Amino acid sequence: MADIGMLPGSLLFIFLAIFGSMALCLTWNHRDTIRSQIILFGVAFSTRFAFSIWVYQFGLVNILHDEDSSGWAMGIPLQRLWSEQRLSLFELPYTLLGAFRGEHFGYRYMLGALFFVVNSPTRMVAAVLNCFFGALTVVLVYRIARTLFSEWVAIRVGWWTCLLPSLIVWSAQTVKEPAVILLETLALYGCVNLKRSGFSVRHAILCAVTTVAVIPFRFYIAYVAAGAIIFSLLLPHLTRRKMSIGSALVIVLIFVPLLFMSGVMIRHESQFDRFNTRFISNYRHALTVGAGSGVETDYDLRTSQGLGMATLTGGVYLLLAPFPWELTGSVRKVLTTPELFVWWWLVVVALIPGLWYTIRKRFSDVQPLLFFLVGLGLLYSVTFGNVGLAYRQRAQLLPWLIIIAMAGLERRAISRRMKQLTLISATSARKRLFAVGRKLKPRPTQTAIP
Repeated sequence: MADIGMLPGSLLFIFLAIFGSMALCLTWNHRDTIRSQIILFGVAFSTRFAFSIWVYQFGLVNILHDEDSSGWAMGIPLQRLWSEQRLSLFELPYTLLGAFRGEHFGYRYMLGALFFVVNSPTRMVAAVLNCFFGALTVVLVYRIARTLFSEWVAIRVGWWTCLLPSLIVWSAQTVKEPAVILLETLALYGCVNLKRSGFSVRHAILCAVTTVAVIPFRFYIAYVAAGAIIFSLLLPHLTRRKMSIGSALVIVLIFVPLLFMSGVMIRHESQFDRFNTRFISNYRHALTVGAGSGVETDYDLRTSQGLGMATLTGGVYLLLAPFPWELTGSVRKVLTTPELFVWWWLVVVALIPGLWYTIRKRFSDVQPLLFFLVGLGLLYSVTFGNVGLAYRQRAQLLPWLIIIAMAGLERRAISRRMKQLTLISATSARKRLFAVGRKLKPRPTQTAIP
């Protein structure tokens, strides 16, 4: 068996666990629950690290097949090149800008930098970094939920994102999803704070920088996130009648120059011009060819009805797939079954009512989340062609879906509690009326015995 780097991976795990706990202690917001956040971070990090050991040390990778996890190896040539060039740590940040010169170079440059710093280009080192990103995402999602809703919702959001199997699986493997999800979470975290608390330099910079940083990983997510952030900040708050124009302007002034300086805008302009119905049809068909989980549809995307039906079908698969008739054929599909039953229950019982509640009552507060969900969800729905890819793409939306679902569960719990209190009050009232009635009931007169 090849050396996967258990020792350097374990040492990096200990270092990042200490570093992450200290970083949480130094943050400004949500300090009153910092102990709970550290526990949440520790459990999330440890769970993901343990699962990564199971995957790469004990052979679970042979069941998961790991088709798209080999990208971590692309960081090794970069590490060797920089070592041969005797690159210093001060020159490394400038060198990392090379990630913007190609498509999806971010993950390899990030791992190349990690391997260069720790001097150990092994798989467990790459996996530990993803575990760390996944654990940080759990804490940030908890904070977003606490900012928007109650502590009841935030606690459940934190533990659901901490222990949901699919999020653990993606965070424990050497794929780019954990980095992408963390960057989009940081961007929306900054936006939510700007929307709720007004202009803040650090949150505006956080939104702009993290949105640009996600471009080398998946460029389209950056544009969806930027649109969701700017649009939500420009819309006035319905109850407070206040707009965050200053925050949106600052983000635009930071975001747009960074795009032009990196050359990303010019390179992506041609790709946006090619994004038409013909390109979408070819892309959807390519996902079905040679894929065991491909789904072929015959909708005519040149018509509005065909485009609408294709988007609706893709949205259903994105939210609920795989379906029961698609769970046969491999052990990997069967392993998803327990979580799928829980997820389907959560969608029906909590997500749909929670979405209805947030749109009716909390729309202004949750605009960043809803706009990001709608934008990225529509993009993935219209380009759908593979069940496995849809299941993977749903992981990027799960934190926000869980927040809305937990808000729905809270409304369900409140409604149930109100019914119980009403029943108790009615019972108590009946008992009091019965007692008063007995006191007021006239007593029968006693006749004297002669």
